[in-house]
Amino acid sequence: MAKIQNETDDAKVKVWTRQHKNVLKVLKEERIYKVKERYIRKKLENCADIYFDVYKWLRHESAKRMEISAEVKYPIWLSIEEELKLPAAEGMVFFELEIPRDQIMIFDMMKWDYIVNYLYLPKDRNDRKRFKEKLKKYNINVESEIYLENFYPRLKKEMTSSWKRLFDSEIELSDQKVAISWELREEWVVDYEYKD
Repeated sequence: MAKIQNETDDAKVKVWTRQHKNVLKVLKEERIYKVKERYIRKKLENCADIYFDVYKWLRHESAKRMEISAEVKYPIWLSIEEELKLPAAEGMVFFELEIPRDQIMIFDMMKWDYIVNYLYLPKDRNDRKRFKEKLKKYNINVESEIYLENFYPRLKKEMTSSWKRLFDSEIELSDQKVAISWELREEWVVDYEYKD
């Protein structure tokens, strides 16, 4: 699949994100912020390992569709609708950003939910039903075990291949959209609000 192309180089998308106060400090000092593994581990604690496999997959697939620096491994989550941004929280900074369109990816949040929960991402309801019936034939009650266990390599391959639908804008499972960027730049900040 081709990398994201813009009609104009200056096309920007307004987005919002809530980040730890240290992100603001990094942006002011270094002008660029990239998520590090230790930040994810600190935030998610015992759940962090669940995300690393799918983040690795997301990074690999995203790099086929947009330019990503080699050292960048983890996404920054963005809201594309102001009313859906995360609520205020102590020690957090709200950023309003305008990011060049070729620096973000926008997709259906429900499709990401399938991936992060190690589920088959269906094309539609009929496809979901077909896959569920296949699981019954194999006596599989917990779908995520296909990915987490190595007993069903063909089903695992079918599952992970289905995840590429995340990037197919023709397939929609919900109307809730989310965006990711692989870095934040100081020049993208339109405004910010810090709640102490």
